[in-house]
Amino acid sequence: MVNEYWGLSKKPFSNTPDLSFLYNSDEFEEGYARLLYNITEIRGGLTLVTGEIGSGKTYLANALKENLKRQNNLPFIIRNPKLSSTQLIKIILQKLGVEEIPRFKLKVLNSLEETLLDLNRKNITVIGLIDEAQILSLDALREIRLLLNLETAEEKLLHLVLLGQPELKNKIDKVPQLKQRVNVRFHLEPLSRKESQSYIKHRLKVAGAKNEIFEQKSLETLYTISKGIPRVINNIAQNALFVGATENLQKIPPDVIESVAADLEI
Repeated sequence: MVNEYWGLSKKPFSNTPDLSFLYNSDEFEEGYARLLYNITEIRGGLTLVTGEIGSGKTYLANALKENLKRQNNLPFIIRNPKLSSTQLIKIILQKLGVEEIPRFKLKVLNSLEETLLDLNRKNITVIGLIDEAQILSLDALREIRLLLNLETAEEKLLHLVLLGQPELKNKIDKVPQLKQRVNVRFHLEPLSRKESQSYIKHRLKVAGAKNEIFEQKSLETLYTISKGIPRVINNIAQNALFVGATENLQKIPPDVIESVAADLEI
């Protein structure tokens, strides 16, 4: 009903990581470029990306994965890393397509090294992106340090990108040997006022909008309330579309934005 009312072909503000809605803000492009540079040029092993909840880290991971898999790479994403150190290695093996995974840790490690060496001989670069990395246990972080020791004389066998909320930096600091292995650090900042407005218009255009849906003042109010966090913008804007449709509005005024934000307790 809502999409039909506004003349949209799909939901413009869904929080699923649909890359057709990807908006390349300055921050996003810089973070993307740094990650890509470390993986394809420096080939240093470990990249750390932090950002507030809803700032776009998952989008960044998905965009990077899509880019990398077009080349001679094998990228994968671990989305729920609440794992023991051994479980982490087993998950990596599964992502690499290993069907028979050993039970005991020593054999699991041997299997991983053999698999990575085999892929390296085929000139395939393995990149693991670990989302929500702030929930990694200290044991898992220590294991990651050891995994980064897997290498040939020329390069690392496994490249890892840790993406998480700001507290991830504090966790990394508790494992000094891992902290020293971070080649690139990047903190994904929220959208600016101008970018927030462009972001909303971009998503509406991708969804098929032919006319302006939000009043200019509404866009400014949305930025003020959301502080430029994409996920918050999405939540408010999607609910505002619903209210606008049910009240037969031609455009969404700022008082609707304020009312929706209050209902969402934002």
